[in-house]
Amino acid sequence: MLYKSASFNYLLIINIIFTNLIIGSENEDESYFDCPCPHIIAHQGSSLDLPPNTLEAFQLALDHGADIIELDIWRSKDGTWVVIHDKNLLRITGVNKDITKLTFKEIQSLDAGYNFSDSSGNYLYRNKNYRIPSLEQVFKMFNNEKINIEIKGNSKRGLSDLVELIRKYKMERKVLVVSFSYRVIKKFRRFTNKQIATAASRHDIMKVVYFENIPGFRFSFDAFQLPFYYEKVKKLGFLNTNWISSMQDKGLEVHYWTIDNAEDIQNAVSIGADGIMTNKPKTAYDVLVQLGKR
Repeated sequence: MLYKSASFNYLLIINIIFTNLIIGSENEDESYFDCPCPHIIAHQGSSLDLPPNTLEAFQLALDHGADIIELDIWRSKDGTWVVIHDKNLLRITGVNKDITKLTFKEIQSLDAGYNFSDSSGNYLYRNKNYRIPSLEQVFKMFNNEKINIEIKGNSKRGLSDLVELIRKYKMERKVLVVSFSYRVIKKFRRFTNKQIATAASRHDIMKVVYFENIPGFRFSFDAFQLPFYYEKVKKLGFLNTNWISSMQDKGLEVHYWTIDNAEDIQNAVSIGADGIMTNKPKTAYDVLVQLGKR
C-alpha cells in the first residue's frame, strides 16, 4: 500500500481524529489485557508495509486486524517523548544525528520514510510526508486503542513526564510499558505505584529464574515479553506449555516477539501464548482466523 501524496497523509490523520470523536468514550474502560486473545501486537505498526513507527503504519496495522500497537520512545532534547526505534537517525532518516540532541521541531523536519524500501529495494516512500510522531500525537489519534510502549535507552530522565502524559490521555489501563533497563522500569513503577501495567525487564526475568520458588516471592510486573527464537528462552523452559500455564495461573501474560512466519505464529498459539508480536499483523490475523480464534 503506497500513499502517494502529502495531502493523502493529511486526510488519513484527519479521518483518524474524526473516527475517534465519533467513537467517543466507547472503549474508555477497556484494559490492555482484554481479549480478543491471543493479542496481535503490531511491532512498530505494519512495519514491513509502511515506514515503521509512523501514524500511517499504526493505522494500517489496525486495519489488518492488530489488537495492540507496539512502539518505541526516546526523549528529545526539549523533553518530548518521540516515537522511534533508533537513537541515531541515520538508518531511518539518512541524517547522522542522535534524537536526544535534537528538538522535536527539528525531528519533525526529517523524513521517516527516507530509508524505507519495498521488497525490490525501491525507496518509494521518500518525500511522501512520513514524519516521526510524538507519543502525544499517537495518544491523540489512537486514544481508543491499546498501546505497547518500549522505553529505549537507560536514562531515567523524563519518566514523571511520561506518567503525566499517560494520565492526561486516560491511557492508564490501555498501555503496557516495558524497558530492557531494570533501573528505568523500576523507577517508572515507583512513579505509578504499579498502577500502570509493565512487562518484565531482563533483570526481572532472571529474578524469576532464581527466586520464583522462594516463599514470599512477588512478581513486580504484569507480563513477560520474550524473544521467540532466542535459544536461551527455550533452554529456560519459557517455550513450554506448562510454564506458560503456571504464569497465567499467577495472573501474568506471556507474549513472544517477533514472529512473522505463519507456522511459527501457529506454534506460539498452540503452546498457549497470550500475545504475538509481529511485523505482519495481517499474517497473524489470518492464522488466528484459520484457528477459529478470530
